[in-house]
Amino acid sequence: MWGKLIWERLDRGVANYEWLARFSIGRVRHLSYFTSDHRPILLTLDAKGEKQRWRHKPFRFKAMWMTDPGCHNTVVRARESNQDGLPMYRTTKKLKKCKKMLKKWSINHLAMLQGRLRR
Repeated sequence: MWGKLIWERLDRGVANYEWLARFSIGRVRHLSYFTSDHRPILLTLDAKGEKQRWRHKPFRFKAMWMTDPGCHNTVVRARESNQDGLPMYRTTKKLKKCKKMLKKWSINHLAMLQGRLRR
């Protein structure tokens, strides 16, 4: 059990909104380590010539969805799905499935509502 090493990067960076506004294009990299198990962090503030990678918009649950029975049904279906593994792993998989199903439901539901408004 103790013979298996798990390598994990624990170093982090912190910035406030003012700093992010001033240095909107930045990149953080973990450099190679030599004699220590610590890795230096390189922060590049001016990434000229590099394409900025846009991240996907994070999932946000909308409280108004709770008023629609379709939302409740979607959550129940995700919760009742069969997942293999340890309890925490199953819970994580169910939450990911719930997120995916709610995203799909919200897109379909929004399209349906927009169709009703056009009529």
